[in-house]
Amino acid sequence: MKKTFGALPELFFMGMGLFWIAERYFTLGSVNYFALLITWLLFLQFFYKNRLAGLVYGLGLGSFSVYRLISVISGYFHGSEAEVFTQSVVFSTVLYGMALVMASVMVYKYVTSKVRYDESVLTITF
Repeated sequence: MKKTFGALPELFFMGMGLFWIAERYFTLGSVNYFALLITWLLFLQFFYKNRLAGLVYGLGLGSFSVYRLISVISGYFHGSEAEVFTQSVVFSTVLYGMALVMASVMVYKYVTSKVRYDESVLTITF
């Protein structure tokens, strides 16, 4: 259970990436290679758990989540829909808010993790 909870940020972002890929494919009929790359990198991170890559992914996804959260909120207050409170604004705010929390958990997890060196991977023995 603890391992599953610890891998929750990677699973969350992989799910969002898969949704992004499927949405683009079913609406436009084209493959979103950027989303495919991000999902593949998170899939590799799920298994290898590289500390530096985890920090970079967490900070990058967190910055993107903050950007999208601010754009949704500012679009609501400054857009043409300012008088109508739509469900899409609530859904987007909750989704990007959860993404920000997951990115924060991911950064915290990799900042506080101990560095474990696997002899066969990082060093050469004679």
